[in-house]
Amino acid sequence: MPTPPTTARTAGAAHPVLVALAAACGLAAAMGLGRFVYTPLLPVMIEQSTLTPEVGAWLATVNYTGYLLGAALLMWRHDLAVPLLNRGALVALVLSELAMVAGESVALWGAARLVAGVASAFVFVFCARTIAGAVPAGLGYAGVGLGIFLSGALTLLLEPVLGWRELWLVAAALTAVLALASWWLRPDHAVPSVPHSRSGWTRDGVLLAVAYSLEGMGYIIVGTFLVALVRDTLGVVWAGPAAWSVVGLSAASGAVAVSWARRHWSLRALMVGALLLQALSALLPVILPGLVTTIVSGVLFGATFLGLVLTAMTWGARLGLPSAAATLTVVYGLGQIVGPIVVAPTLDRGYEAAFVVATVVLVVAAVTVGWRAPAARGRAGRAAR
Repeated sequence: MPTPPTTARTAGAAHPVLVALAAACGLAAAMGLGRFVYTPLLPVMIEQSTLTPEVGAWLATVNYTGYLLGAALLMWRHDLAVPLLNRGALVALVLSELAMVAGESVALWGAARLVAGVASAFVFVFCARTIAGAVPAGLGYAGVGLGIFLSGALTLLLEPVLGWRELWLVAAALTAVLALASWWLRPDHAVPSVPHSRSGWTRDGVLLAVAYSLEGMGYIIVGTFLVALVRDTLGVVWAGPAAWSVVGLSAASGAVAVSWARRHWSLRALMVGALLLQALSALLPVILPGLVTTIVSGVLFGATFLGLVLTAMTWGARLGLPSAAATLTVVYGLGQIVGPIVVAPTLDRGYEAAFVVATVVLVVAAVTVGWRAPAARGRAGRAAR
């Protein structure tokens, strides 16, 4: 994806804050609802439909495969990140949610989650390109947290009176409203970004890509099964959706906080710290199950995962990685596919083992991105500022 121009906004261009808000709505529709509403609805579907935890993990992998395919296509053909296809992807997201209620067929559910994955990748890369490197970028990425909060809140409030099918229909309606709010975004709305220090792959770039792929693997295990783990360990129906709402609120505030923090700390330091905190968020519910630790875990997980996305995208652009947004989304997607596959055999005994795996993976990611190769110092090191 080409780096947005560094020239000042032209007269009459959309205000950066309005652009960021529109991108936030698009990301809320695509990621917070289109993709992640599956997390709070997964235990509901397991209880009320023919879905099993193992099939649920498989459906998650199908969704992440679609996300990878969409990102890979945009990495290869970055000229496809255009308003028409972005709008088509937003429509496809709504249709994929509607398709989830058309029957209790694994094939149908798999097809719907595959479409949702591809479409969410298109919207994510399009919005990330629009706000890349901008001062209000954190505000834009906060939309993912907003969508996650909405997905948790609708499950928390409506599960007592609605079945899983009706919950998917409400999610589709919310997705449609948010999609309309971002409908007007165009590439020429892109706001100024900081210039990168060099072009192509450097050692820092490789380490960033590897660590970001491991982050995708570790975070998706937590992101997919957190609600189910909380519901199982606490034995309270409302605890899971409530924890997911906490994740959403923390994610929204975390993305904005990182926009401020990166002015004071290096991008490398921010990534290492966030990865270690996210590892702690995965471990806490396992070693200290309880309401307080569940809240702390949700806060830590939410506050770090969007911050890591924003930090990685900014660092990748500064390092001059080819088509940075799409490339990093691809390696992230690879990690997301591997995560559920690795832990699926352990799910018949509960979710604790999966969260231990996530903890280890996230610690390895922190060590990877924290290692400063000798050749990575100098100009590439300054790019991490």
